[in-house]
Amino acid sequence: MTLYLRRDVSAGNRCFTVSDALGAEKYFVSTPTSGLMTKFKLVITDTTGNEAARIRRIPLVGTMTYVLRFGRKHVTLVTVPTTKGISAYFYGSNWHIVGEFAAKNFSIIDVDKTLICEHRNHADYCEINIPGSGNELFCVAASVCSNLINTIDSPALQAV
Repeated sequence: MTLYLRRDVSAGNRCFTVSDALGAEKYFVSTPTSGLMTKFKLVITDTTGNEAARIRRIPLVGTMTYVLRFGRKHVTLVTVPTTKGISAYFYGSNWHIVGEFAAKNFSIIDVDKTLICEHRNHADYCEINIPGSGNELFCVAASVCSNLINTIDSPALQAV
Protein backbone atom coordinates (compact mmCIF):
# COMPACT_ATOMS: atom_id res chain seq x y z
CA MET A 1 0.00 0.00 0.00
CA THR A 2 1.25 3.48 -0.82
CA LEU A 3 0.25 6.58 1.10
CA TYR A 4 1.19 10.21 0.53
CA LEU A 5 1.80 12.71 3.34
CA ARG A 6 1.42 16.39 2.43
CA ARG A 7 1.88 19.44 4.61
CA ASP A 8 -1.43 21.27 5.02
CA VAL A 9 -0.90 25.03 5.01
CA SER A 10 -4.56 26.01 4.88
CA ALA A 11 -6.21 27.96 7.69
CA GLY A 12 -7.22 25.91 10.68
CA ASN A 13 -5.52 23.43 12.95
CA ARG A 14 -4.59 20.79 10.33
CA CYS A 15 -0.88 20.14 9.87
CA PHE A 16 -0.78 17.23 7.41
CA THR A 17 -3.09 15.33 5.08
CA VAL A 18 -2.54 11.66 4.23
CA SER A 19 -4.02 10.31 1.00
CA ASP A 20 -3.95 6.93 -0.72
CA ALA A 21 -2.58 6.03 -4.16
CA LEU A 22 -5.83 7.13 -5.82
CA GLY A 23 -5.69 10.57 -4.20
CA ALA A 24 -8.52 9.96 -1.72
CA GLU A 25 -7.92 11.51 1.70
CA LYS A 26 -7.41 8.87 4.36
CA TYR A 27 -6.12 10.64 7.51
CA PHE A 28 -5.76 14.16 8.84
CA VAL A 29 -3.11 15.25 11.32
CA SER A 30 -4.03 18.26 13.42
CA THR A 31 -3.28 20.05 16.66
CA PRO A 32 -5.93 19.87 19.39
CA THR A 33 -7.91 23.09 19.73
CA SER A 34 -8.09 22.92 23.51
CA GLY A 35 -6.44 21.25 26.42
CA LEU A 36 -3.24 21.41 28.36
CA MET A 37 0.08 21.62 26.45
CA THR A 38 -1.59 21.53 23.03
CA LYS A 39 1.54 22.77 21.26
CA PHE A 40 3.20 19.43 22.07
CA LYS A 41 0.37 17.20 20.78
CA LEU A 42 -0.91 16.06 17.41
CA VAL A 43 -3.97 13.94 16.65
CA ILE A 44 -4.40 11.64 13.66
CA THR A 45 -8.04 11.26 12.66
CA ASP A 46 -9.71 9.32 9.88
CA THR A 47 -11.99 10.98 7.32
CA THR A 48 -15.03 10.55 9.58
CA GLY A 49 -13.33 12.50 12.38
CA ASN A 50 -12.63 9.53 14.65
CA GLU A 51 -9.32 9.67 16.50
CA ALA A 52 -6.98 6.95 15.22
CA ALA A 53 -3.71 7.88 16.98
CA ARG A 54 -1.97 10.55 19.04
CA ILE A 55 1.53 11.94 18.90
CA ARG A 56 2.95 13.73 21.91
CA ARG A 57 6.25 15.58 21.74
CA ILE A 58 8.23 15.53 24.96
CA PRO A 59 10.70 18.41 25.23
CA LEU A 60 13.85 16.79 26.63
CA VAL A 61 17.22 18.52 26.47
CA GLY A 62 19.37 17.20 23.64
CA THR A 63 16.68 15.00 22.05
CA MET A 64 13.40 15.18 20.24
CA THR A 65 11.19 12.53 21.81
CA TYR A 66 7.75 11.50 20.57
CA VAL A 67 5.24 9.12 22.12
CA LEU A 68 3.09 7.46 19.45
CA ARG A 69 -0.16 6.15 20.95
CA PHE A 70 -2.65 3.87 19.17
CA GLY A 71 -5.48 2.97 21.51
CA ARG A 72 -3.83 1.09 24.38
CA LYS A 73 -0.49 0.56 22.57
CA HIS A 74 2.31 3.07 22.52
CA VAL A 75 5.85 3.35 21.18
CA THR A 76 8.43 5.99 21.98
CA LEU A 77 10.52 7.46 19.17
CA VAL A 78 13.70 9.20 20.30
CA THR A 79 15.78 11.27 17.90
CA VAL A 80 19.25 12.38 18.93
CA PRO A 81 21.33 14.92 16.99
CA THR A 82 24.89 13.65 16.45
CA THR A 83 27.87 14.86 14.42
CA LYS A 84 26.82 12.44 11.64
CA GLY A 85 23.20 13.60 11.53
CA ILE A 86 20.15 12.57 13.51
CA SER A 87 19.90 9.06 14.92
CA ALA A 88 16.40 7.72 15.60
CA TYR A 89 15.44 4.83 17.90
CA PHE A 90 12.18 3.12 18.83
CA TYR A 91 11.49 2.00 22.40
CA GLY A 92 8.62 -0.41 22.98
CA SER A 93 9.13 -2.10 19.61
CA ASN A 94 11.68 -4.42 17.97
CA TRP A 95 11.88 -2.18 14.92
CA HIS A 96 14.75 0.05 13.91
CA ILE A 97 15.33 2.82 11.39
CA VAL A 98 17.75 2.49 8.49
CA GLY A 99 18.63 5.53 6.38
CA GLU A 100 18.42 9.27 6.94
CA PHE A 101 15.49 10.00 9.26
CA ALA A 102 15.93 13.79 9.23
CA ALA A 103 16.22 13.84 5.42
CA LYS A 104 12.97 11.83 5.31
CA ASN A 105 14.55 9.01 3.31
CA PHE A 106 14.49 5.96 5.56
CA SER A 107 13.09 2.48 6.07
CA ILE A 108 11.66 0.86 9.18
CA ILE A 109 12.92 -2.71 9.56
CA ASP A 110 11.83 -5.45 11.97
CA VAL A 111 14.37 -7.41 14.01
CA ASP A 112 14.07 -10.29 11.52
CA LYS A 113 14.92 -7.87 8.64
CA THR A 114 11.31 -7.71 7.41
CA LEU A 115 10.45 -4.38 5.79
CA ILE A 116 7.75 -2.56 7.77
CA CYS A 117 7.78 0.73 5.87
CA GLU A 118 9.78 2.62 3.28
CA HIS A 119 9.64 6.41 3.39
CA ARG A 120 10.80 8.67 0.55
CA ASN A 121 10.88 12.45 0.44
CA HIS A 122 9.76 14.30 -2.71
CA ALA A 123 9.55 18.02 -3.43
CA ASP A 124 6.14 18.71 -1.86
CA TYR A 125 5.10 15.38 -0.34
CA CYS A 126 6.42 12.20 1.25
CA GLU A 127 5.70 8.73 -0.09
CA ILE A 128 5.08 5.97 2.44
CA ASN A 129 5.23 2.41 1.09
CA ILE A 130 3.80 -0.15 3.52
CA PRO A 131 3.94 -3.85 2.51
CA GLY A 132 1.23 -4.85 5.04
CA SER A 133 -1.78 -2.99 6.35
CA GLY A 134 -1.34 -3.90 10.03
CA ASN A 135 1.23 -1.18 10.69
CA GLU A 136 -0.36 1.61 8.70
CA LEU A 137 -1.01 4.06 11.55
CA PHE A 138 2.38 3.43 13.08
CA CYS A 139 4.08 4.23 9.75
CA VAL A 140 1.99 7.38 9.27
CA ALA A 141 2.86 8.57 12.78
CA ALA A 142 6.59 7.91 12.24
CA SER A 143 6.37 9.83 8.95
CA VAL A 144 4.75 12.78 10.71
CA CYS A 145 7.53 12.78 13.31
CA SER A 146 10.23 12.82 10.63
CA ASN A 147 8.47 15.78 9.01
CA LEU A 148 8.42 17.67 12.32
CA ILE A 149 12.21 17.72 12.55
CA ASN A 150 13.54 21.23 11.87
CA THR A 151 10.03 22.62 11.34
CA ILE A 152 8.07 22.36 14.60
CA ASP A 153 10.17 25.01 16.33
CA SER A 154 9.76 27.53 13.51
CA PRO A 155 6.72 29.73 14.19
CA ALA A 156 6.29 30.40 10.46
CA LEU A 157 5.69 26.70 9.78
CA GLN A 158 3.49 25.85 12.74
CA ALA A 159 -0.22 25.36 12.31
CA VAL A 160 -2.20 28.15 13.95
